[in-house]
Amino acid sequence: MVTIASFLNGHGNLFGSDIFVLVILFFIFFCYTLYFGKNTIIATILAFYPAQFFYQNFPFMNNLLVLKGDPLLLLNKVLIFLLFFVPMTILIGRYVFQDSGYGSARYFRSAAYALAMVILILLFDYSVVNLGLVHNFSPTVSTLFADPTKIFLWNLAPLALLFVL
Repeated sequence: MVTIASFLNGHGNLFGSDIFVLVILFFIFFCYTLYFGKNTIIATILAFYPAQFFYQNFPFMNNLLVLKGDPLLLLNKVLIFLLFFVPMTILIGRYVFQDSGYGSARYFRSAAYALAMVILILLFDYSVVNLGLVHNFSPTVSTLFADPTKIFLWNLAPLALLFVL
């Protein structure tokens, strides 16, 4: 019988840094959802998709990559993505009107929205801008996003959460 300690020792990279980073991201988005409400997080989730499309098809990308060096180039790419993402979030937020609810259902929904945002951050890392300079995920996590089919299915996961909630 495998003990928890031996399991964790065998998967140290996965459960060491990756789980820590993902849990921190989860709690940040959970608090974000509780503070700003359901409509803001839904607008944020929905804005990711058109922002990703516009970023990947932006014809003037090379003209705007003005910063040199790997860390500054990463920052430059993230800022260009935010140029699409922030206005889309504001625009979609104008049309999303939902009550956050009260009681335990509110916390469950907030946790589900936070999970959707963690998935979108992983998708951002694996399909939009490589955030390897900030954090490299273990090969175990990387295999979850290894090919275009898996990327497509992971893109559906936040939308499925929105549909269910």
